[in-house]
Parts: sequence; structure tokens; C-alpha cells
Amino acid sequence: MTGTPWWTTLGCQHQPFTRNLPVERLFPTPSWHECRARVLSVLDEHGFMVLTGESGAGKSTALRAVLQTLHPSQFVHVYLAAAQGWTPRLFYRALAPAIDVPVAPWADDTERQVRQTLWNLATQQGRLPVVTIDEAHFSSPHVLQELRLLLNFAMDTVAPLALILAGHTELRRKLRLRPLDAVRQRVTLAYQLPALTAAETAADTTHHWRQDGVERPVFTDAALNAAHDWSPGIPRRINHWARAGLMAAVTGGQTLVDDGIVGVAEAERQWAGPV
Repeated sequence: MTGTPWWTTLGCQHQPFTRNLPVERLFPTPSWHECRARVLSVLDEHGFMVLTGESGAGKSTALRAVLQTLHPSQFVHVYLAAAQGWTPRLFYRALAPAIDVPVAPWADDTERQVRQTLWNLATQQGRLPVVTIDEAHFSSPHVLQELRLLLNFAMDTVAPLALILAGHTELRRKLRLRPLDAVRQRVTLAYQLPALTAAETAADTTHHWRQDGVERPVFTDAALNAAHDWSPGIPRRINHWARAGLMAAVTGGQTLVDDGIVGVAEAERQWAGPV
């Protein structure tokens, strides 16, 4: 197999179960449709959305599936990944270059220019800024309060942007804290992206495999059940499990992931199993 990608042995046209699968090839679960509808609603309302879910549940991918379709003549999408050390000043320093605002020597000047640019984009250019903050569970209460103020324009009558916070489930718990009541009241829509059911896990795995160009069964029913038990229903874990099973099958000279291959693959990934 020297010089030949391992997945071609199985008949794949692409490397299977990768994290960068094009969104048009993703399996559209009901929860994804629900998430999409809520994101679009928030954009229409210039609202504030909180999207939460377990690590690996597909929050970033679900957002990517919607936001990458936004036309640049109508929207300006800004993606930021929150850091644990963020302060309001550092937040504005991260946001400023994303909307072509030079970082000023004084923090107040940077904030003022950011707010003015957001206003101009929405009201003068007709392009709604959509600010997505991923890993938002890292945000401190001070930063979350600043996000509330960022939505306050024209004596709280206009919001010239849509704001989306995506993070682990702990973000919801943080927003329930009494000092963040005012932030929580600003939230237009909140959605918890659920894990896949056993049936969805099987359908997602089969769909993904077919997207790689193979129509024949590759996982037995027992293996698909094992995938859900091991994941449990978390897409990122499902992908890891499936890749490990396929590689174990290739190494063992098989083209079917069955009970025996499942045992080998799960033993190899025992350290990464669910806690």
C-alpha cells in the first residue's frame, strides 16, 4: 500500500469521515434543519442567538452550513473564537480587524470606531454584520456584558448587527447567573443542538460513506449500533470511531467493519471513549 491512500482499498473516492466535509455532503438531521431555521430567524430580526451543545455535537459545522451561504452584498460575516483571557478591550481588538477597523492606541477609540463601523455597514451600506463568537463558554461575565452593550444603539431602538454565541452547554449555565440577567434577557433565540439518536447515527454513517463514493454496505448493523454506544451520538466521535474501524478493516485485509473489527478499533481508541 506504499504511496496509495489507505481508503482507496475500500473503494473511496475521498478520505472518509474527515472534519472538512463540504456542507452540501453533510447528513441533514431534523436538528440541523431546526438550527438553520433559528439562525435565519435571528438574521431577519437582527437578533441575538445562543447555540449550545456538547463538545463535538456539530455546532460550528451547523453554523457554517448556514452562514457560508450568506451573500456578501447583504451580509458581513465575522467569525471569532473566544479565548479564556479575553477582556472587553481584547474583544474589540479582535473584532476591529475583521471589519477593517485599525486598532487605535486607546481602547475607547477602538470601541467607538468598531461601533460606528457596524452602524455604517448596516445603515449606510445595507450589509448586516453577523458576528459569530465560537467557544463562547470561555467568555467572562465582563465580556458577555460588553456584548449586551454592543447591541445597544440609538437608545436601544436599533441593533445594526446579528450576534451568535456558540459554545458548550456550560454557556447556558453561565448565562443563568444573576449578574447576567440583562444579557440573558437580550437573547432572541436559544437552541441546544442534541446528540444524534441511534437511528440518526446509523443514517449519518451510511450517508457519509455513500458520499465518499461507495454504495455497498461497509458497516454491519451491529457495528452501527456499536458506533452509537461508543459515541454516544456525538458526530465528531462518530467520525473518529468510523475512521478507526475502517483503518482496522484495511489493516486486517477486510472490506466490512463487523464485530471483530469493532473490538480492534475500540481497543485502539479506548483512551478517547466517552466519559
